[in-house]
Amino acid sequence: MQATRRQLTGDLTRYLARRFAWQMLGGAIGLALVLLVYSLLNIVAAGLPAWVVAVATVAAAIGLGLVPGARELEVTAARALLDVDDELVVPARPRPAHRLRTAAWVAGHLASGLLVAAGLFAGVPMAVLIGAEAVAGEALRSGDSFYTGLPLPTGPVSLALRLVACAVFALLALIATWPLGAAAAALAGRVLGPTPHDRMETALARARREAEHTRLARELHDGIGHALTVVSVQAAAGRRVVAVNPDAAAEALAAIEDTARSALAELDQLLAVLRDDADDDAPVALAPALDDVVSAHRRAGLDLSAQLDLPAGLPALLGRTVQRIVTEALTNAHRHGAPGPVRLTVGHGGDEVRIEVVNPVRLGTRPGRRPTGGRGLSGVRERVALFGGTVHAGPDGDRWVFRATLPCAPRATGGADRKDPDA
Repeated sequence: MQATRRQLTGDLTRYLARRFAWQMLGGAIGLALVLLVYSLLNIVAAGLPAWVVAVATVAAAIGLGLVPGARELEVTAARALLDVDDELVVPARPRPAHRLRTAAWVAGHLASGLLVAAGLFAGVPMAVLIGAEAVAGEALRSGDSFYTGLPLPTGPVSLALRLVACAVFALLALIATWPLGAAAAALAGRVLGPTPHDRMETALARARREAEHTRLARELHDGIGHALTVVSVQAAAGRRVVAVNPDAAAEALAAIEDTARSALAELDQLLAVLRDDADDDAPVALAPALDDVVSAHRRAGLDLSAQLDLPAGLPALLGRTVQRIVTEALTNAHRHGAPGPVRLTVGHGGDEVRIEVVNPVRLGTRPGRRPTGGRGLSGVRERVALFGGTVHAGPDGDRWVFRATLPCAPRATGGADRKDPDA
């Protein structure tokens, strides 16, 4: 118990000492500013009214808060000496709201410090002098240059009241650091904290990060997830025929090898995005990429016929999107469609690219709904919507039809500043 009491006493002492140091910092700067303003005004015009000096000092304090670096110093002092837990910001590009708040905080800091310094170095000595003068009476007044001019007490009751008032005033002057420091700590987060504009920028940055996470999740689903689907299908097929048809099992293993190699390349590209060294405008060899996708699904056992008619000069980002959509549509046909022929058509006309995949519907599938349980089709809709295209997917008799239309344009020459809409 005694150790706890000593610890609490030590913590309170350090707490008050830091608050007092913050007040004395403001008092020292404020006193220097008052003396400077007073001296300059006396040089310009001697004998000016006190209110003119006060107004000029306040204006100088506000101007001091507008000096570059003032906010950094005040934020550091508030964190170190006021124990502020709220978020304090030092913007890279201060706005007018930041400057106004900083100027108001500096003026308040200097005023608070001057008030505490005046109470400590003028109020307390004055209270002691008045009390001593009341006790000593005329003996202290005779020839004393510090004579206060206050009338002496006329009796014991008057003397006691005078001493109590002096003690109370001296005590208030001594403890003024605590309430003023607590008020400053409570206001620091409001004045030196983020403005509404800062909060909006923070929210937008968080939204961009979340969008990037969504993009990476979609890329992982479209690339690695599809590759694992093909690998699982080939592994199951190879396991069933390994004993009776070694050649078919070898083909399945070869398909697994090719798919795994492609998945590793896809993963490397995603890591390049994370390292910010991927080139969004790098040209994409779309025709060979689609041929690889078609070949992989054929090796996995899909009865697939493909008709590819790609436009020339397709932008890199749009080319990757077309590849992703084709991969998603064929994977869904492979995973959820019934056995039978699947037709893939990629063509173009005017200023748009058209993608169509038609496959048989598995028996037992509810009309209008494909039992995917995944997020692939939602990701396709998001991708197409970013380009202003359209997507339709649903049953048509005993077939499932997927159609996507994407507007296209020739590759821009100044694409260095272009942003990936997935980001």
